[in-house]
Amino acid sequence: MHTVFKTAQRNTGLNWGDVSVSAGILAGCSFIGLLFYFWNMSEANIISFYILGILLIAAFTSHWIYGAISSVLGVTLFNCLYAYPFFNFYVYDLQYAITIVIVLAASLVTNYLMTLLRWQLDREKQETRRLDILLETSQHLQYTQNVDDILNVALTQLYRMFKQTILLFPLSDTDGKLLQPMIKGSEEDLCFFYGDWGLDENTLEQFIHSEIEAENPIIHVHGGKKAVLFKVRGEKTIFAVAGIVIDSGTSIPDFEHNLILAVLDDIASSLEKYYLHLFNERIAREAEAERLRSNLLRTISHDLRTPLTSISGNADILLNNWDQINPDLREQLCQNIHEDSEWLINLIENLLFATRIENGVMLIRTEPEVLQEIIPEALNRLSKRAKGHNVSLETPEELLVVKMDAHLFMHVIINIVDNAIKFTPSGSRIKIRAFRRGPQAVVEVADTGYGISDENKQKVFEMFFTTNKKSGDSRRGIGLGLPLCQSIVRAHGGEIHITDNVPGGAVVSFAMDLEEVCLENECTGN
Repeated sequence: MHTVFKTAQRNTGLNWGDVSVSAGILAGCSFIGLLFYFWNMSEANIISFYILGILLIAAFTSHWIYGAISSVLGVTLFNCLYAYPFFNFYVYDLQYAITIVIVLAASLVTNYLMTLLRWQLDREKQETRRLDILLETSQHLQYTQNVDDILNVALTQLYRMFKQTILLFPLSDTDGKLLQPMIKGSEEDLCFFYGDWGLDENTLEQFIHSEIEAENPIIHVHGGKKAVLFKVRGEKTIFAVAGIVIDSGTSIPDFEHNLILAVLDDIASSLEKYYLHLFNERIAREAEAERLRSNLLRTISHDLRTPLTSISGNADILLNNWDQINPDLREQLCQNIHEDSEWLINLIENLLFATRIENGVMLIRTEPEVLQEIIPEALNRLSKRAKGHNVSLETPEELLVVKMDAHLFMHVIINIVDNAIKFTPSGSRIKIRAFRRGPQAVVEVADTGYGISDENKQKVFEMFFTTNKKSGDSRRGIGLGLPLCQSIVRAHGGEIHITDNVPGGAVVSFAMDLEEVCLENECTGN
């Protein structure tokens, strides 16, 4: 037989349950033997019952020693009860002596064979259970989210397999140094390990950096125990070192050794997949950032040229021909410069917001604000841009108080209304409406312009996405307004949506939680 872990060995101490079972079976066999004797049945039948009893004892007791002792006791009882002279241990007839020797040998052989069979069955059950745990390990690894989850699966599953204290030494993914070990085991071992390791770290370091895959090294721990080391190794990287704590006088059998390697291979594969996933995500983020930068530079270079050329040309005309230009034309040229400058300022503000959002440094300072005050102020900034459009505002008499960053909120209103102005023909109607819906305040901006197709309703919230529709002021947007609006609204805990207007156009709406406000001891709001 293989040498197995101490916890897998059978308990050799006196077990009173096994003693009771052995005594009961021998007593039963003796009682039946006496009945057979009084019924004048042959001694061979009595002997068969004793052998059957030995077989049952070997099957139902926890150690082979009970069967061996019962074999001797069974032969002794047969000699005492059924061999002449009765009720003593003398044997006058040579035939009885030979029979007793044969019965003893048969009993011992039967006990040995039954013990061997039972050990084999227990072994197969244990191996089946461990293979099931190995399958469970693969299933558990599918739901892990990070390195700690993967290593915890390794620790838990190895402990479940062998019921031995498991040590797991993760390695830093930056410099390859040993990190604080992870432990799972008995309370006795855990108390010791957290108090006084007694581990030879030099052996660990040498094992980690050794390129030769030799026999698994051993480090000695408390109480005469030792830890057999295994590498959790991928194709090119060592992720951790696992240690199985066993008694110094035992070893790990081949089956258990291969099972440990199989578990650790699964763990290493999962760690490789996780780090590969992180690497791919980082590459994807870098590629997306590079794409955004390229789009930004390409779009800005294209869209800045028109207003800058207009500003430069109009300014040059005014500087060189001021006296020759009539007042109406001078005013028109100055108005064009002013509008182009405002467009550039709005563009630059959007770019600054986009940069802050991408870098995660956009600060939000929220205070309770009244929508009925914020929205008109935002519309005032668009008064010149809105000329030629029928812009109306509808608000309820009830105060709508929302906790917000007023500057950012006005930026949302400006961007949404500015989009409506750009993508609607002159004379179109743009209606801004604020109202209460349950515990939220809703703001809607509805236009009667070109509308947005269903396939583009979500795309317009992507950075630098623009539709092919011609804008009302002949300038093409760079696709920053609505994405920034969505980021700002979500940062306030709200959501923004686009729906179709009837009979034509689009409705951009967003909702934010109302804030409770107390006026003269009466509270309104949530």
